[in-house]
Amino acid sequence: MEVNISDLTWVPFIYPRGGKSERTINAYVEALAIGAQFPPIKIQRVFNYAEGDQTTDLPAGRHGATIILDGIHRWFAFKESGIKKIPAVEWKDKPLDYEKNKTALLLEGAKCNISHGDRLNPGDKKRIARDIASTDPECTWTEEALAEKLGVIRQTVNTWISDIRARQRAGRDVIVIRLSWLGWTQEQIAQTIGTSQGRVAQIINNANFGEINNLLSQGRDMDYIAGHYHMDLALVWALRLEGKTDQEKFKELGWGLRTWDQWNFNECDERFGDDWPGRIPAQLIAHTLFYFTKPGDLILDPMAGGGIVPDVCLLFERKCQAFDLAVRDNRSEILCHHWDTRNWKWPITKKPDLIFFDPPYYIKKEKAYREKANENTPSISSYTKEEYERFLKGFFLLAHKNAKPTTSMAFLNADWRDFESTPASKEKPDKSITIFDYHRLLSKTGWEVTHRIECPLSSERLSGNQVQRMQDKRILGTVGRTLLIAKRS
Repeated sequence: MEVNISDLTWVPFIYPRGGKSERTINAYVEALAIGAQFPPIKIQRVFNYAEGDQTTDLPAGRHGATIILDGIHRWFAFKESGIKKIPAVEWKDKPLDYEKNKTALLLEGAKCNISHGDRLNPGDKKRIARDIASTDPECTWTEEALAEKLGVIRQTVNTWISDIRARQRAGRDVIVIRLSWLGWTQEQIAQTIGTSQGRVAQIINNANFGEINNLLSQGRDMDYIAGHYHMDLALVWALRLEGKTDQEKFKELGWGLRTWDQWNFNECDERFGDDWPGRIPAQLIAHTLFYFTKPGDLILDPMAGGGIVPDVCLLFERKCQAFDLAVRDNRSEILCHHWDTRNWKWPITKKPDLIFFDPPYYIKKEKAYREKANENTPSISSYTKEEYERFLKGFFLLAHKNAKPTTSMAFLNADWRDFESTPASKEKPDKSITIFDYHRLLSKTGWEVTHRIECPLSSERLSGNQVQRMQDKRILGTVGRTLLIAKRS
């Protein structure tokens, strides 16, 4: 068949060489001028191609294109010669989903270029193998399959990509170790990472990180060790501190252990948790675990956010089940769950020893939380005051129903008052929600508050000019934040 030159698309990602050869194109142009005949190029119709056009033969919203798999130099030569049509054959006789078949398309183009035309050089083949391996953590494309497509032996491909595969295996092993330490069963881990339960058991049984102390004795820091093991920093610290007492861990981490009910931490420890709206200090979580749990206890984090609670549970050898609306690849321990007021569901079967509940502080950071949610599962920071209180009441009741007699609730929140442009004497109570409201809701839903611990926010987040304006208008700000500890009554 012949196709219009203008209907074809050159996709650089699919092109297997480092770049096109102007010398080859010029030679083909000269050959065309004297009537030379060329074999057909190879093409493929695709859809779900972001830069494609909407065509009538594709479902609504699916952008398509006809891309060139083999014959780029011939295509350019025909264009430069002013020829409108070019002979072509199609690889598959129906359109393919571009996003799902990018690698297969690339390898088909590479296979065509190992036997004719400007043949792929070893550098091109190595680049293709490494690009594919880097985007294939599940090892869908084996060394044998890549070797066949690229026209080399398996050992060559293994040499090219062995470092990538090693990192990927380490990454998977790290996830297994992390989830195991957080109390997940081998069956749960296998389902989460998509492997067999036997393989999970093998990884756990063969884990050996004894070199950490040797590296430390050589003067290596924890960041270096994390890179050495292709591991997150929180897990490296957990491995280093394994078997030490809670007090020893506080000392090793450089955290002063507070003896009173005033926990003032101005800064978050960047070693633990992700950058996330409403991020709280790891030291605050650690103190809660120290006073109200023991090693081996199960902690439930219903709104895990940046993963600070699981990280600290790793450090202090507590088990953890964590949930959030927003989940991501680097946090396998955080499962997606929507606390739906229309259909309340409790996501775990084992009753927790402690529930660490750090919900959005009413409408504070509403915009940031909204970006993490969607219209079907909105963040509670978008609720009205009545909806917000109704949500908390429903959650407290659900938690009470699914707790055991010894379960504790650690509820962290702050007063929200309409103070930003209002003098203190003119604030209206109906526009605020305070720690007294949270205390009332807990008491009404079967929880008895036993401790009130002040964990103030830093006042340094306000500039000198902002403070001056507040003073001039007699506006009373708030840096208060309170941790309420409650027992199931």
